[in-house]
Amino acid sequence: METTGRQDKPLAKLKSELVTKKDIDLDCYEHNILPLFLNSLHYTDKRININKRNGKVCDCIIDTKIIVRFYRNEGEKKALSELDGILDSKGYEWGILLHRKGIWLLNRDIYRGDESFTCDRIVFAMSFTGSKDNNYFKYLSYDNLVGESRNAKYFADITEYKNRNFSSTNKASWAAYSGALKRFFNYYAENRYNYSQVTYMNITFSDFEEYVKASSNINSETSAKNQFSYIKGFMISKTGPDGEFARGRDELLGRCQDILRKKNDEFVDITAAQVRELIDALAKDRNGTRNITLFLMIMGMGIERRKLCSLRWDYEIAKDMTHIQMDALSVKLPRILEQSLKELRMEEPEDAVYVFGNCTTKYMTPLKEGSINGMLDRINKTIKNQNGINMITPAGLRRWLFLHLLDMNVSLQEIMCMMNISVDNLSSYIDDAKMRDRGKTLINSWDRHPMDEFFEGVKG
Repeated sequence: METTGRQDKPLAKLKSELVTKKDIDLDCYEHNILPLFLNSLHYTDKRININKRNGKVCDCIIDTKIIVRFYRNEGEKKALSELDGILDSKGYEWGILLHRKGIWLLNRDIYRGDESFTCDRIVFAMSFTGSKDNNYFKYLSYDNLVGESRNAKYFADITEYKNRNFSSTNKASWAAYSGALKRFFNYYAENRYNYSQVTYMNITFSDFEEYVKASSNINSETSAKNQFSYIKGFMISKTGPDGEFARGRDELLGRCQDILRKKNDEFVDITAAQVRELIDALAKDRNGTRNITLFLMIMGMGIERRKLCSLRWDYEIAKDMTHIQMDALSVKLPRILEQSLKELRMEEPEDAVYVFGNCTTKYMTPLKEGSINGMLDRINKTIKNQNGINMITPAGLRRWLFLHLLDMNVSLQEIMCMMNISVDNLSSYIDDAKMRDRGKTLINSWDRHPMDEFFEGVKG
């Protein structure tokens, strides 16, 4: 669910290009750096107009709504100020600054406050010397700015909330507020509804509960309470004092306890026979082979949603369908998944790029995360009650896979490496008591101490 702290590969590549080159003339920018940005965020089929001036400035205008600007030599503050002015004078809805110091996203329609702290229109500031907003690079895509989803507007509304509700004396606390709000709306956009589909009145306290359950960073009543207090202020500003988030302290504390108790107690308990029934049911879908393969990828490999969406036949999947490339790791696939991938490859066009691509674009663009959520929602709502299965979600299935592999005595290091689980996030999959119990079982089965061989050498 959450961002991981690692940069998107396209952002890392852009950073490398913009930071390491000693001098970037406008031709180099136009032919090397700008295409990298446009291709990674799916702008290539849009109306694009490029305008270079005086060897100093390059503007890329997209569908008359977005301006992407680069300066050959200009400080970021002046560059941002000039780009902000362009949004007013030319009427572009979004401005993106590509700069040696980072990448910035601005929105024309953000309300300006009067004080110096509250006058900006910056939605994201992806600094190359830090990592504040780097995990939100995907929201600079065409779809998230002016397309079907428009999810960048959630984050523009957060900046406007700062401009309306925070004075300069609150500047130190804004980092905590904005961080909490961005994480929540990133979850909401990925797992619930796009900005174009929802009004803030539709966002419920139950959505916050699901967010807390899915979050790897919220594990105590204090953290849940603090996150809610930050989100509550924003939501009340949108829905008024009678909205879903206008809840008192006592009720909140009780609900936080319940949320965290459920989070720690819930688990997936699923048998091979139940999986067979699920696969049989999915086979009846219009995209049956794709959905079965998708489900097996989550259940057998524990791959997160965003990575599933970007899986490519030529980069990640071996030609014989036996292995998947995950970062610098080549992992053997379960045989059932090999077969499913082979069937899926036969159904897709020969030039298909994405494994789970959008069929309307002949698999040349990736599947949206909402499509994965829709498939899993269908399992939850129409199948699980018949089979007695709970928690059919990517996060739930990842916990199940972790524990199942651990029960099979697969080493903890192998599991964490395959599933890309950090040490800091290990408690989301197993608590200390369960880890110790499994350790006791293994230790009780020892025939000899594992250090015996070493000490044989000590004895000489």
